[in-house]
Amino acid sequence: MTKSNFEQFSDLNIEFFERAKLSLLDPLALYLANDVKWIKLNDNWNSLKFPVVMGGKGQPIILLHGFDSSFLEFRRIYQSLKKNFQVIVPDLLGFGFSPRCATNEYNPSKIISFLIDLLKTLQITKNIKVIGASMGGSAALKLAFEITDSIDKIILLSPAGLFGEPKSIPFPLNQIGSSFLGLPQVRKSLCRQAFAFPEECVGEMEEQIASIHLGCQGWRNSLASFAKSGGFAGTNKYIQNIPIKAICGENDRILGKKEIKKIRKIEKLNYVGLQNCGHLPHIDLPSLSTKIIQDYFLE
Repeated sequence: MTKSNFEQFSDLNIEFFERAKLSLLDPLALYLANDVKWIKLNDNWNSLKFPVVMGGKGQPIILLHGFDSSFLEFRRIYQSLKKNFQVIVPDLLGFGFSPRCATNEYNPSKIISFLIDLLKTLQITKNIKVIGASMGGSAALKLAFEITDSIDKIILLSPAGLFGEPKSIPFPLNQIGSSFLGLPQVRKSLCRQAFAFPEECVGEMEEQIASIHLGCQGWRNSLASFAKSGGFAGTNKYIQNIPIKAICGENDRILGKKEIKKIRKIEKLNYVGLQNCGHLPHIDLPSLSTKIIQDYFLE
């Protein structure tokens, strides 16, 4: 690909997002999507533009979404947070609506490099507060490890990948697995599993948001590349003396009780368990989650 071809691909990606945005059923998701800016980074990223939600004024917070998700995951807490903070919500490299030709490899190291370059481009270099949800929790810990002096506080929402070792999924299993994750019934099942009470809380709006980014060109290949890398694992080793609070749902069927128990045992994580809450506290209990976040970050 020449540079012009990269830029053309980026423009197609933006066009897809604009069409997808108009189809959003959830008004909170549309509100969030309307604050997207397309940011061009340095030459390491082929002059591509990346989607980053930006809104509010005050101390900077960067929100990091989970595996095979997008910035839309934070739709229920964004509006409240931007009243008191400068809120930055990128799509992680290789996920969401990000352009899929930024690199040939999608792995944790590349994701962290992307986040560091993004913060440099935005000239946000100190007193940064980080919120990481699910896999984004592992990304938050690794980011803080790499730029320790820039990070003020961290909140982990049902962090995934804190334990174990990376397990590479080789070709062709990585491609097969990615195709499987794209099946409508699989998407629906995974969406429901994330909620404490799916019968009451999951409808067409939630299912749409869980899958809307799958229409991006290169979705399957970037997911397969990430699977081949082994993904985030064992990131508890990056926990430092930066103040951290971990918020988990007591009804989390994705992490499971054993994982929650291990998280609870790590004293530095200052564990908070929420009743009647699944894997996504910021979606299942957005008002309570927002209060905990604001109280912690403003104290």
